[in-house]
Amino acid sequence: MPKYHKYVFDTDARRLVGDFEAMYGAEDREAFDSWHSHDARHMRLRLALTLIADLNFSNILEVGCGKGTAAQFLKRSNNRVLGVDMAPTAIAKAKASFPDIEFRCLDAREIGSLAEQFDLVTFQAVLAYIDTWRELLATAAGMTDYVLVAEYVPANPIGMVKSVNELLSAFSEHFNVEHKLIYDDEVVICLGRSRRGL
Repeated sequence: MPKYHKYVFDTDARRLVGDFEAMYGAEDREAFDSWHSHDARHMRLRLALTLIADLNFSNILEVGCGKGTAAQFLKRSNNRVLGVDMAPTAIAKAKASFPDIEFRCLDAREIGSLAEQFDLVTFQAVLAYIDTWRELLATAAGMTDYVLVAEYVPANPIGMVKSVNELLSAFSEHFNVEHKLIYDDEVVICLGRSRRGL
């Protein structure tokens, strides 16, 4: 089991631990890279980026950005990317690695407090750690044109998203699905357009 797992889930008690600040703080001391985030070869990330490759977004919000691995691929010369994460250590590491991207310490459940409109909001492997993830999708629908969700939903999950169908159903309540990929029966990647004003 990866060294970071104990900071995320208590497998024996089947509960979310979610001590992400401690996890990022322990990386250097315990010699691990949380979720292997410096390895940009993850199929989930590569497929998610492929869905938006031909689109040009001028203002992007990356929710649960961690150390900025995905945000770096969203940044172009002509756009703004804002990455938010609740862990100050992750934000400090992201700022150090990607100085051309704006990063802020903010709990995902508080993105509505940004009071901004975005062209794209992304949630990449973050919804499973948020108990109010359905409400978070509703909030995002009011502040963006497009949303990209890429989520790992294993069989019998400990995380908050309990099934692929549950995630797709909640997503479809707020967004018109433009692209949907499911692979290995446990990874969901969706690009959708907000239904606001429709």
